[in-house]
Amino acid sequence: MKIKIFLLLFFFSASCFAQINLDKEFDRITDSVLAVNPLIPGMIVSFVSSDYKWEKAKGYADLEKKTPMRLDNTYRIGSVTKTFTISVLLQLVDEGKVSLGDNILKYFPDFPNGDKITVRMLADMRSGIYNYSESQPFEDSLTNRPAKIWNDDELVKMALMFPSYFPPDSGFHYSNTNTILIGRIIEKVTGSKWQSEVKKRIIDPLGLKNTWTANGRDMMGNFAHGYMQMDSASTKLTDVTSYYDVSWAGAAGDIISDINDIKIYLRALGEGKFYSEKMNEARKQWAITHGDLKYGLGMFSVGGFLGHNGGIPGFTNFSAYSPERDCSVIVMYNTQRTGADMPDELAKRLLRAAGMLQ
Repeated sequence: MKIKIFLLLFFFSASCFAQINLDKEFDRITDSVLAVNPLIPGMIVSFVSSDYKWEKAKGYADLEKKTPMRLDNTYRIGSVTKTFTISVLLQLVDEGKVSLGDNILKYFPDFPNGDKITVRMLADMRSGIYNYSESQPFEDSLTNRPAKIWNDDELVKMALMFPSYFPPDSGFHYSNTNTILIGRIIEKVTGSKWQSEVKKRIIDPLGLKNTWTANGRDMMGNFAHGYMQMDSASTKLTDVTSYYDVSWAGAAGDIISDINDIKIYLRALGEGKFYSEKMNEARKQWAITHGDLKYGLGMFSVGGFLGHNGGIPGFTNFSAYSPERDCSVIVMYNTQRTGADMPDELAKRLLRAAGMLQ
């Protein structure tokens, strides 16, 4: 009996020691990012598994007022919105209102190459349709008219000013235009705005209290301010929280949320709770595999962690959940970062530190 008690105490001591060490390592890693990246005002980081939880808000939510970042701050989730939009699409497929094999002439009769582009190709980024947000006219408009209210037809028309990246189904290119078109398909077959369908089918059933499809320029909730480096030659950060009208992102990127809601959502997404098992499997028929990254129907897998990243002026995040490990990881910066400074890279460092990613 004494031996059993000793072994039990040893197990709990070792487990506690390992958690303390991981706590320290997570603090070291996240602190180092802020220390070497003065253009990241603050971050919210959540790492939650069945037997471990580490969540910290660091840096500033408001630089001018020196308001510390908080775990309940809301933020723009950018392209994580795509996972919501395409979850609704897959529900409509289950209901027989749409087929992934439909060519898009069914919904957009005059669309170039529409007889060769399917709904699936829109969802998994194999349509070849040009990404309007990569165009110089869009960049110029966003710079000179940040408060401009866009409609979907304008965004699609801008995309069609440029040639396709490749013939349909012959390559992969990430394009916001694809998801804008999916939002329009949702509206055509339901008779409701895509925002209403997302709220009715996902936000409300999951009881998400701090998740909204955005409208105009204003933020909602107890929000973190978002910042951008407007001039690459300057180290000054500009508050762009309410600077741009987010109609330009639409079904591809306009949702606002917080980590508590996103944790609930990611679990449901990762476990395929929104649709049939057939649709869950279809979503994970990967259109592209690059190292530990795979991309399917509006969702990626990074080492088995399912979700998406998102970047929009003022905010960047990585949000993913592993059903096998019952673990979610969310990293949000209140600035838009690219390359080695992206939240994706910090998320991967945390996963490696926890032994969940090579």
